[in-house]
Amino acid sequence: MHAFDYVTVLFSFVYALAIAHVLATAGDMLRAGRRLIFSWFNAGWMLLSLVCVVAWWIGVWDLRAQKVWDMGTIGYYFVMACALYLQARLACPPIPADGPVDLQAYHRREGRKYTTAGAIVALATAITNAFGGQAQGLAAWSAQNQAIIPMVLAATAAAVFTRHRWVQALALLVQGTMWVWYFAALQPPLVEQASATGLRALG
Repeated sequence: MHAFDYVTVLFSFVYALAIAHVLATAGDMLRAGRRLIFSWFNAGWMLLSLVCVVAWWIGVWDLRAQKVWDMGTIGYYFVMACALYLQARLACPPIPADGPVDLQAYHRREGRKYTTAGAIVALATAITNAFGGQAQGLAAWSAQNQAIIPMVLAATAAAVFTRHRWVQALALLVQGTMWVWYFAALQPPLVEQASATGLRALG
């Protein structure tokens, strides 16, 4: 097993837990049915947290050529995986088996926590893209900040102005648009590197 494969298994467990938590909460919401007062804002932040986890999971693939993983690098990416899980966990409301579930009230009460978490994760992503991309020679990471930096600003505005519905709506719109652009134009495809043996055979 290569160092990349061994280390990313650890990150993948945390990413998978975050995705499972969002999907489980969505299932609980569907099961609640008419007991539930739906919130588009809360649902939007749940979806954004899910997309962010997927983006990080895909982005780690770009580190596959790294031969040496020191404890600092492993620790940083593990902390980021944990931060992504916490962002998703905060955005996902508890859905009790009985009684009414008011997700609009949940967003008003808890929204600042998960929008702040979203802003912190987006800022950490921008810093990782800028410095990590430069260190690893990954020009694509630096280019991705064209989408990530507007997300930082939008999430920060949502965290500051939690009581302003138009700010909340605009923040979700900006982030959703940036994610579409990110995956359509800024995220390179996953390409497997040819092995040295394969290259010799081709030669």
